Amino acid sequence: MRHLYQALAVVSFFLSLTVFAQTFRSVPLPGSGERVTGIYCTSTTSCLIATDGAMDLGHVYLTDGQTITATPITGDYEFAQGLGTLGTINFMGFSHIGEDLIVHIDGAGNALVTADVSKPDTWTVDTLGIPDGSTSFGANQQIGFGMNDGRWVYFRRATIYETTDAPGPAALWLPIWSPSSPGEIPSNFLELYKNDPKLCAAEPGVSISPKLTQAGYVASDLSVILYPAGSRNQNSTAEPGVCLSTDGGQRFFHIAFADIPDDLGPLGVGCASDNLCFAYGGLEYEPDSVYIYVTKDAQKGVDSSWVRATLPALKEDSRFRSMAFSSDGLSGWAVGASGGSSPLVLTSSDGGATWTDLTSTVRALAPDSRLHTVYVSANEHVWIGGENGVLLTSGE
Repeated sequence: MRHLYQALAVVSFFLSLTVFAQTFRSVPLPGSGERVTGIYCTSTTSCLIATDGAMDLGHVYLTDGQTITATPITGDYEFAQGLGTLGTINFMGFSHIGEDLIVHIDGAGNALVTADVSKPDTWTVDTLGIPDGSTSFGANQQIGFGMNDGRWVYFRRATIYETTDAPGPAALWLPIWSPSSPGEIPSNFLELYKNDPKLCAAEPGVSISPKLTQAGYVASDLSVILYPAGSRNQNSTAEPGVCLSTDGGQRFFHIAFADIPDDLGPLGVGCASDNLCFAYGGLEYEPDSVYIYVTKDAQKGVDSSWVRATLPALKEDSRFRSMAFSSDGLSGWAVGASGGSSPLVLTSSDGGATWTDLTSTVRALAPDSRLHTVYVSANEHVWIGGENGVLLTSGE
């Protein structure tokens, strides 16, 4: 047994070296005022970058890891008019479903902007349909999409919808979950909640400024749908924790984080697999809001075990804004900010149980930029994006 522990310790040591050995370099964006909000790689030399315009227009860029090679989408007035909305459009990340990529839109909830994963420089712009009882999804933020056995789920900020139609102009979407919204969805939620108080009574998604990049999560196959509970600026009667569904969004159950004060619930959530999921917080001037929780048995739903991670000593006003894991679920990355506008980078080599501060590896490249997204590609290269056009990669 002693030899087994020694072997495990050696494996853990070398995993740590792999994580900490990452060195980063910058990939310059055309717009220095943009905020990088999403990254998705289709190959070792082809990655898509989503941006929020901030002081510029939002874009979807294509990069080979060295430079920006193409700009497939620009969220200008002409693009917005094609979606039946006014102003400009921002982009907030991607969903990968089968052979299709969907870029998440902020500012046109009825948008359906897709690409063939093998042709990431060619995108199709359409509308995804209408919600039952209304004529438009409004100018809301798209958070995620998933599909299983012909049933689609669309997570738009504040409401989750489903359809068995193919997404497109003729599709009809039925609202299935938004218990704290006016009218309550499902309409008999209070009766359901009375019979089962473990149901989640929080509105889907969280809204703060700038827009969150992981305000909710939808697995591509609907195995897990997840969103925060008890967060600031959220319509919720639930205590801080998460709302978790393992039945495709038909029912969400509340898992409370017992040691988190009222209204300091998570700001971001996500999953690396159908069992490894995470939640994190971080508000300025609220030190009790800075935490990471991880579960490795999300498929147990309401009975899943969420454990608070061990964090290093952090600077004042630290906060997290994005997390991602390697394909083996062991190497984790968390990014955000500390102080007014300094970057923050933490790493884990044990599946998110403990974290180490690795901000020094990026500080010279992003000295005055808050970080908002992190992505680990299939070949284990790490990508980090943030404000002021910051795009960093560990790839060669």
